[in-house]
Amino acid sequence: MAIDQKLHDRIKAVARELRQEVYGALGTPIWGTKFTEIEDVGVEIGDLLAREVIGQSLGDQADSMEVPTTTTGSDGKAGEIEVRMVQTRRGEISWQEPKGYDKPSRKAFFPSVASSGDCTGRHGKSPCVGEDGVCGNAEP
Repeated sequence: MAIDQKLHDRIKAVARELRQEVYGALGTPIWGTKFTEIEDVGVEIGDLLAREVIGQSLGDQADSMEVPTTTTGSDGKAGEIEVRMVQTRRGEISWQEPKGYDKPSRKAFFPSVASSGDCTGRHGKSPCVGEDGVCGNAEP
């Protein structure tokens, strides 16, 4: 997604406001503040903003997800929310997602463990997977 000019201008305005929160009414660090200190503040704000955008987006996405009312199971009730921590490029965020099982097939909607089709984990290590994504050493 490209950032359009309107959003770019809004980000510049928010940056100005945040500088005022950090450095006072003028939004300017005192003379002699090291570049690395200014950079550290900018990176910390940027990372926090990125995590907040990601976290809010994932939360809203999970809220909009409809879990069928027929989902039940011993591991999860219909409409139950599972919270997991996700490592992003900007740090760790919590991700809330609906959890449930399809009664007839007992398939997990959002399985967090290896599935029966997953080759990893067997015999304590991952088998050789070819470039075509096929597990094992079988020849075509």
